Amino acid sequence: MRRLLVVAAIAAAGCRPAEPKVQLPVSDSVYVHTMVALWKVATDSSIDSTARDSMRRQVLRDNRVTVQLLDSTSRLLAIQPVRANSLWARIDRQSARRNQATAVTP
Repeated sequence: MRRLLVVAAIAAAGCRPAEPKVQLPVSDSVYVHTMVALWKVATDSSIDSTARDSMRRQVLRDNRVTVQLLDSTSRLLAIQPVRANSLWARIDRQSARRNQATAVTP
């Protein structure tokens, strides 16, 4: 009986409710690529605010997305934390790679 209770407890702990699969307004790859490019613009200290605004608009145009699409995608990802975490990990990795590639060595 005790063994059955232990097995049932382990099974119950491992059975989390499945994350709802929601269709995002943009693909995962477009979202990641856009966010990485926007991060690069936001962290570029060599440009002024006017140029930064222009570059942000260009990134959105190049990726064929709008601020509203990115916002709604982010809101939908809030109900899919596992997927959101995976995407943000990809964004972090790609941002770090870009940062290393553009770093100036003395």
